Amino acid sequence: MQTIRLPYGDGFQTASIPDHLQLQIIDPPVNHVETPLETMLEAAMDHPFGTPPLDEIAVPEDTVVIVMNDHTRPGPNRLILDAIMRRLEQAGIPDSHITVLFATGSHRAPTKEEAARIMGETYFKRLKSAAHDCRDEAAMICIGSTSGGVPVYVNRLITECSLLITTGLIAPIHTAGYSGGRKSILPGVAGLKTLHIHHSFPVYQYEPAMGFIYGNPFHEIALDAAKKANVRFMVNAVQDPHKQFFNFVAGDLEQAHAAGVAMCKEVSEVHIPLRGDIIIASPGGFPRDIDLYQSQKALSVAEMMGTRDCTFIIVAECRDGFGEATFRSWMVQCPTVQSIIDRYAEEGFNVGNNKAFNYARALKKGRVIIVTDKISAKELADAKLESASSLQEALEMSLAARQARVVTVMAQAANIIPIVDQPAAD
Repeated sequence: MQTIRLPYGDGFQTASIPDHLQLQIIDPPVNHVETPLETMLEAAMDHPFGTPPLDEIAVPEDTVVIVMNDHTRPGPNRLILDAIMRRLEQAGIPDSHITVLFATGSHRAPTKEEAARIMGETYFKRLKSAAHDCRDEAAMICIGSTSGGVPVYVNRLITECSLLITTGLIAPIHTAGYSGGRKSILPGVAGLKTLHIHHSFPVYQYEPAMGFIYGNPFHEIALDAAKKANVRFMVNAVQDPHKQFFNFVAGDLEQAHAAGVAMCKEVSEVHIPLRGDIIIASPGGFPRDIDLYQSQKALSVAEMMGTRDCTFIIVAECRDGFGEATFRSWMVQCPTVQSIIDRYAEEGFNVGNNKAFNYARALKKGRVIIVTDKISAKELADAKLESASSLQEALEMSLAARQARVVTVMAQAANIIPIVDQPAAD
């Protein structure tokens, strides 16, 4: 027997794989980061791409909005905020001129405890903070349209400041190719009217777009929108497949992000010899598997790697359950998997329904089993998904249903760009 171990919440799930199966563990080698994060961040702040350093841009009279990721996005947020604040203090900007805006996109607002964890207790008490709500039309303002005619509605707070700073994380993502950069604005602080167009066909890509950025309309429109928002400085961490922050980029929104993408691409693209009959994937534990909504990111990577009618096993604690009411209602109320896809094509994006489409897309390719003890088997069955209380149970369910030759395992699926050498079946 061969033993596998995947992240699950704050712990792990394990299973034994029979020796007759070919086990394909996708765990790209990365160099251990020896340089302290603070040192790398300071170097990025001192040598930004395309702009002067932040302390040379800022002036005492500035009003500042700092856009930060929400509770669903892991990252060295406190470290980045501290580096920004020290330079704003050097420029003579008082705390009363500074607001932190959480880029929730279409997610719920962080709780006070989550906000304090993101910012750090000290800055949470010192600074004003607010959470974006894409549904609050009164809080939105239109700043124009993209070159393709998409109206750009954004949180008015970012238009009322003289110095807009964005922060974030660059890693592979299934919609825009890579996260970070322009994503702080669209979808981060964009209104629902803009999200509806941006997250609907034909802008939204039907198939997973891990690593597909240049030429991807989802990226191009977001970048165009973010430029209109007049971001004057950005700071992003760059993450490798082992969730290490191995570098930082700062400066101009487009130039710094492009530099970070090039760094990320180099470590995240992984050549995989064979397509798997069973694909076992974890988003990487908490907070990436906080709910079924967020855990879908691991499934997008798995979709790119399977044989026809394969089995996808997603190891995700889902301590917050489904995570979004509309997502759950679509999964339950639509009578068939195909009807979810058809409905999405007809109605377009609304908060949560894109994840229903993503799960339906995977279900057209194979069986989907969720390993969780936080959502009941009945609730998952009602949503057209299968359930297992342990990874071992899920594996046994898979092997009982069909013969398998290759089992592919990804413990950190969300940060991998798979390049599968075996062609897909016609």
